[in-house]
Amino acid sequence: MKYKQSQFGWVIILLFILLVVFLCLAYALQWGNNPLTFTPFLVLSSFLVVLGFMLYKLTVEVRGSTLRLAYGIGLINFKFEIDQLEETEIIRVPWYYGIGIRITPNGMLYSIHGWDVLRISYKSKGKKKTVMVGSTEPEKLKRVLETNCIK
Repeated sequence: MKYKQSQFGWVIILLFILLVVFLCLAYALQWGNNPLTFTPFLVLSSFLVVLGFMLYKLTVEVRGSTLRLAYGIGLINFKFEIDQLEETEIIRVPWYYGIGIRITPNGMLYSIHGWDVLRISYKSKGKKKTVMVGSTEPEKLKRVLETNCIK
């Protein structure tokens, strides 16, 4: 059974748009005592646009016993080979865990928005690992993983 779902990070998109608009205004109106010159404006705005494209969405994909997570256009991606699935549990993470890629007491967190995540405990190459994946449909992701991966 295959699974693929993408979630857009509207907060991240809005934040980057606001930052680029602020930089454009600061450059065009020459705000402050030491106004922004063209080169720093170009470098900063280009950096923000590229970073926005790298982080604007999270795609979760399950193929066989492989879980793949890709952010944005796919330059930032993670692949988990699941030899033996031990436990899956839908949990709600605290707000202060934030969004993005985080190290938490419960394992690595990969999320783009929301607080509902699927905590996946599994063995890969003899080592026990735990990962938490944010999803808008954690029940479906849980079913697909339990169907594809041997317990």
